[in-house]
Amino acid sequence: MIQRILTAYYAECLKAIRWKFSYLGPVLVVAMVLFAPLVQPIQRDGSGDYGFIAFATPMALNLLGLILLLSFCACLVSSETASGTIRLVLVRPILRHEYLAAKFLLGLSYALLLTVMTAVTSWVLVALFGDLSGVEYGGEVLYTGTQMATTYFFGILLTLAPQAAAVAYAIFISVVTRSTGASVGASIGIWVVLDAVKYPLHIAPILFSTYFETPWQVFTNRCSGIEATWTPGIYGCLGASLGSFAVFTILSAIILRRRNLQG
Repeated sequence: MIQRILTAYYAECLKAIRWKFSYLGPVLVVAMVLFAPLVQPIQRDGSGDYGFIAFATPMALNLLGLILLLSFCACLVSSETASGTIRLVLVRPILRHEYLAAKFLLGLSYALLLTVMTAVTSWVLVALFGDLSGVEYGGEVLYTGTQMATTYFFGILLTLAPQAAAVAYAIFISVVTRSTGASVGASIGIWVVLDAVKYPLHIAPILFSTYFETPWQVFTNRCSGIEATWTPGIYGCLGASLGSFAVFTILSAIILRRRNLQG
């Protein structure tokens, strides 16, 4: 089974490489980071410019990057259902849940690509035009450059959890809809509506969308010289994200398994 999933994943990667929209996400998040100095300037003045990184990374990933990720994943199944390509794919010796697993792997890979492109661009900009000398206050080094880089790395690892949940959510929408337009519109529309009503309805703690800023809070606070801990925020982030990922994944598998693909 694992070999069939990996083979299907390889085929999905080849299709994504030929799909022009695949390149739009990395290009746009990199462009957003490159233009971020217009809002959050960086300069060589002997003071660490980690504040720029703390500003540019969530801005690129949690705004434009998130919309692009949802749009990409929302097309993965619905586009093949609408065109009938999915019937040809499943003619091969691959089960429906294996086909779906390959889609999830592709979505996670795309999320990782956007994250890496954003991170690399942010740090390279500061390395070229700013300072990575650490966080100082009153001549005292509060956090070294190595400590800040380590904190950022843990933030990246943690942000993969809500991103994985977003991938599962968008693919679930892609499974239950029959057209690409409806899938993309529904995935973004439902997201916006829930984000607007989650606090009035007091459902924010159980929605993974609430925790997209959580991975960057420690890094952001340390940029200002404020000590911060990962707990208890990390528990809510991981719990809501992994729980949502499991629910959407299971529902997608059940629906796709029972779905009539002949019509």
